Amino acid sequence: MKNIHFVGEWFDCCATKALLTSPQAIQAHCAALVARRHLPIRYEHFTPTEQDGVIGAMTGNGIHLVLRTFPRRDAVIADLFVAQCEAAEITAAMQVFNGLRDEFRPLRALLHRVQRDGQSLPVQGRTPRKPTEVFLAKPVRRVV
Repeated sequence: MKNIHFVGEWFDCCATKALLTSPQAIQAHCAALVARRHLPIRYEHFTPTEQDGVIGAMTGNGIHLVLRTFPRRDAVIADLFVAQCEAAEITAAMQVFNGLRDEFRPLRALLHRVQRDGQSLPVQGRTPRKPTEVFLAKPVRRVV
């Protein structure tokens, strides 16, 4: 049994403005990714913020995923925590996290790994190898 806690900061996102500003659009994308991975989500709530962004959360037994968008800066902060789960659930949660990052299409990303016990976890999936990793060599035009 292990736990993980990642905080991702995604910058210069090339997603549509609707995905950065619509709680329903973000909730639909999150729900689809979670359903595909069969994670135990029991509650979800997404709402607009005063700065035209969205803040939303999906929680379940021992798992939470929180997203906050900043459309004026084309940025997203994503927080994923999975507590005391089997390796398969951790892998599924990371696949959801990676899928969300792919939906927002950041040109730059920071990934912070928060560890409470001081032991390293094997990294699976497409997590950055450095604190900052550029995913695309040149900017992609935003689809509106």
